[in-house]
Amino acid sequence: MNECKHRASQESASNPINAEAHALTLAVEVASAWHRGGGSARPEIPLGIVATIAAAGLLVERTADVAEGMKSASPDGFVDIARSVWAVTFSRRPDLAMSVYPLPGWLSADAHEAPLKQIKATADAALRAGLLESTATERRFDCDVLGPLVGALRSRTAMKVNAQIYTPGDIACALTAVALDDLEPGRSFCDDAVGTGGLFRAAACVVRSRGLDPADMSWFGADVDALAIAAAAVNGLIWGLGPRVYLYVGDILVHPHWADDARARQAGFLDEIDSLSKGIKVLDFLKKL
Repeated sequence: MNECKHRASQESASNPINAEAHALTLAVEVASAWHRGGGSARPEIPLGIVATIAAAGLLVERTADVAEGMKSASPDGFVDIARSVWAVTFSRRPDLAMSVYPLPGWLSADAHEAPLKQIKATADAALRAGLLESTATERRFDCDVLGPLVGALRSRTAMKVNAQIYTPGDIACALTAVALDDLEPGRSFCDDAVGTGGLFRAAACVVRSRGLDPADMSWFGADVDALAIAAAAVNGLIWGLGPRVYLYVGDILVHPHWADDARARQAGFLDEIDSLSKGIKVLDFLKKL
């Protein structure tokens, strides 16, 4: 039996779906909605919209409420919801902020009415296409929703320049199942051309199939593309890889010790966040005196 074949929940079994085919359909629907609005060639915006909805689905038990709330919101209301989603997500997982920063950037940018309508139309297209079914249920372990979307949003020229090739899930699973021998908590996984993390997902499936938790492992990934790294960080959240995900943007040939650098930078970043949080608590205390 294929170790990477994740055992679906009863909900998934009653409504079978090919997770990877669904991810491709989602990518086409979202990219089409974004470009239909005559938007800019900024893939980080629609990718960030999808990442926001995915993150929202992980914060609540009833994803139907999330979908309904976002669908019924005005363009301005959707942006307000998105800001709240990232505020809560970063409060729970501050380590993510260091890598995903390209994706929520549209929330702080000044936007005119037309871009806001385009953002909302793209979000609605993602929800209609069943995004939350692939990111907020057991199916989230069976596909990479963000990888195909990055490809759909970028031109072929850009793909060639960045040498981006996304490994199909079946191939990734087969390679990973063969490569992994004995597993135990604390093991490190490393991919120096991580892209959006397809091989991480395959490895996490093997880890789960052997009764272990991917959150007990360490995950090191590098890529020259900051947008792919941001997607990999969100995927780490979707796939439950835990807080020990160390991502590096840069050329590994120039920086052969990138893994150590990534871990050290994350530790330094979290120390700064902790110090800032303590400072805010002190100020709040002084205001009450």
